[in-house]
Amino acid sequence: MNLYKEIEININIYVETKGLSSYLDKEIRVLIKDQHQEDYINVIKYITDYIITNKPTISENQNIGYYSWLLQFRSEDKNYYDLYEVNRDGSDFIEGCDTAVSIVRSQSELCSHYGLPVQFPNFSQMIVISEGVYEGKDIEAIRYESPEHMTGWWLITDDYNDDIESLKTVHYHHVAFTRPDILKYLAIPFGHRFLMEDGNISISKD
Repeated sequence: MNLYKEIEININIYVETKGLSSYLDKEIRVLIKDQHQEDYINVIKYITDYIITNKPTISENQNIGYYSWLLQFRSEDKNYYDLYEVNRDGSDFIEGCDTAVSIVRSQSELCSHYGLPVQFPNFSQMIVISEGVYEGKDIEAIRYESPEHMTGWWLITDDYNDDIESLKTVHYHHVAFTRPDILKYLAIPFGHRFLMEDGNISISKD
């Protein structure tokens, strides 16, 4: 048993809260699968922080961002909200949070490797792309200081015709679902870029 902000976090086949129902009508739990136990605990702590700070009203199938991935509350037990996560291709939600944990870990480890702070994008933000991004082509990417609703990323391929009017502003999740090969680079902070050439990626300060 762990104690976090006076909320018990217990571990069996789930990592689950005890005491969070004083803020909600139920407790929160997530199914343990293939990740480290501590990773699931961190997810529960993240959700606990959100609930204690914001005191939201949670409803069935309500989404919540976990850094740069998407979770969902499901009410399949009268005492608990179970955490589900969106599939990598965006097709549906599945029980657990293993994809979310692995993506957040890979983004954090990459930034740590380059000595950079982690700046997670989120599902409610937008991203600027050119033709060729969805098609899997090599990318030149630059992240600019931007308003809160934007990730700051501009993703350009060789299909870009130098006409800024041809660029599209799309939701971050469309890129996350169609280009899993670049996901771990998208938490690199403002003022940096990455260049993909023949599948190899280099990172530099802009």
